[in-house]
Amino acid sequence: MGESIKHLFSNWFSTDNFQAWKLQTKWDYIFFGILLLLGFLVFFFIQRSLKKHRNQKDATKRVARKLKRLGGKGSVCYIDKMVKTTDMEHFCELINVAKDRVYVVKVFPWGTKVIGSKTEKEWAFAYGKEIRYEANPLNDLDQQRGVVTRVLLRANQRSIPVIPLVVFADNYGRADFSIHGLKAANAVPIQQMGAWRRTYKLDKVPLDLEAVKKALENSFVEVPKEEPAPAAEEKKES
Repeated sequence: MGESIKHLFSNWFSTDNFQAWKLQTKWDYIFFGILLLLGFLVFFFIQRSLKKHRNQKDATKRVARKLKRLGGKGSVCYIDKMVKTTDMEHFCELINVAKDRVYVVKVFPWGTKVIGSKTEKEWAFAYGKEIRYEANPLNDLDQQRGVVTRVLLRANQRSIPVIPLVVFADNYGRADFSIHGLKAANAVPIQQMGAWRRTYKLDKVPLDLEAVKKALENSFVEVPKEEPAPAAEEKKES
């Protein structure tokens, strides 16, 4: 077996009259078949893993890990939090406290081509021939920014930038997006977040991170659970 494999590789990769395929013995065909099978299995399991994690929860976790790593020392992320002040409250999918700023983030887990505008009610997301429509998140992000800003002001944390950010996080590929009127600093595919951070660098003067974290954590309240729909009454037999 060992000699056959050695013979196969010496044939395939010989420099003398090189040819890409030289299957001569039965072991050549067996080994080549094994390589094809292994390649197929690797592809199958990669595809299955990508499909399994192509959802909102896992995409948000992936983005949170990236933001935390790119946010500087002490950066932290909060996922699925209800933020409350004395006069308003709002659900926030993802909040990132970076070294010098706070991001409120909307993550889209599906779509490798995205088209929309700052004012349109819906954005179009496409993958292959399939197209889906999602609500424009910018108004909601603006409301999140408002409630987070109020929380920080009440804690005497002033002049802190609270920035909306949209991240396209389809793990099937990098999103090609065109959102008219949206600044490049406020939207990025997850695959380009490293370059995005290098372009929009953090300031050298940091926030009082502990005070900001404490203010936000003190504002979090339990997310109301949806009431289950009442079961339909069974019809009595007459």
